Amino acid sequence: MFRFRRHITGGLIAAAAILCLPLTGTAVSGAAPPLRIARAADRYTPLVMSVFAPPRWFKGVDGRFHLVYELTLTNGFPVPVSVRSASVIDARRRFTLLRLHGPGLAASMSLLSLPNSPTTTVPASGVGVVWFEVIVRRRGMLPSSIVHSLTVVVPPGLPFPRTTTEQGGFARIDLRPPVVLGPPLAGPGWIAVGSCCDGPHRRSIQAVNGRLYLGQRFGIDWNGADAEGRWVVGNPDVNRSWVFYGKPVLAVANARVVAAVDRFPDQVPNHEKPVTLTQADGNYVILALGRGRYAAYAHLKPGSVRVRRGDRVRRGQIIAQLGNSGSSSGPHLHFQVMDRPSVVASDGLPFAFDDFRFAGRIPPLDASLVAIINSGRPVPVNRTGAGQRLDEFPLGRDVVTFAAG
Repeated sequence: MFRFRRHITGGLIAAAAILCLPLTGTAVSGAAPPLRIARAADRYTPLVMSVFAPPRWFKGVDGRFHLVYELTLTNGFPVPVSVRSASVIDARRRFTLLRLHGPGLAASMSLLSLPNSPTTTVPASGVGVVWFEVIVRRRGMLPSSIVHSLTVVVPPGLPFPRTTTEQGGFARIDLRPPVVLGPPLAGPGWIAVGSCCDGPHRRSIQAVNGRLYLGQRFGIDWNGADAEGRWVVGNPDVNRSWVFYGKPVLAVANARVVAAVDRFPDQVPNHEKPVTLTQADGNYVILALGRGRYAAYAHLKPGSVRVRRGDRVRRGQIIAQLGNSGSSSGPHLHFQVMDRPSVVASDGLPFAFDDFRFAGRIPPLDASLVAIINSGRPVPVNRTGAGQRLDEFPLGRDVVTFAAG
């Protein structure tokens, strides 16, 4: 019988045969009677659920609380498995916080190595990811723990129900408040490109040093505009044509410098050359903020880094200038907070800025908007909801004004 267990479909057949056998048989003479243990029958699980890292929250400029995390789905079957719906359940209060299905599920799900390709099907032996963002109105509505309900469909022809619903992926929420920081830049017109949760950073899982990390989960690529809303004045293929190139970069807190690199050239805008992992951050600075949190500044201007490892910095101190070094297609400041002093080999942590003005939001960065930017025309801003913000996180494409340090 064991020869059928070499493959999972054979295992399903074998399991069906086993379940037909009696639970007890004739005892061997002189042996103790068989032990009867009541338990649920074993069953196959098409997709094994696992929460990638502790779910964490922040308060956005929308005034709502965003719980952000990833649920991995490992397909242990030799056939594709499709997800019909995925729900997040408050494990203590037992109510559904979010249910994804149809186009909403497809937009929130991908394969591990194809994060920007929507799908609801995990191929045989593949790994899928559901990129969850649960949004609630009040902090008190955040759960202390969660579990997931997954409805999946398998192809016909297996001794297994075509449609099943499983629960799994239990996780405790990291309910600690995000670290509150000062501004990394000063003045008006700063745009949070790629900020959580609609940009590439959100899905930038990296295989580094023998494991998977998502250090850039809450990363922001800060771009800027002048008073007329222009990002570029002149040739867009020249760094100095970008109006925010070379702007001072500030320490966000009193902190210790744990890494400072200043040896890489700038890229040519719109003509990025491939780089190695060592070169990807370009010129960078990492600050130790305390309590296991680190702040990273990447793609700094060559020759502009003013600090060295071991230095102590004060909030608002100029530490470098905005540049275009490393893995970068145009001038910007990449800023993030993480749990280890590495941009990629770390777990990305949420943060908030203590005081800034929300000035509006730009449209999605599609080809038409990129054409507007490169032509030197003003980028439109929707100013709905503009106003002062305290201890909040700028969302994707938000335009903000920072006071000086």
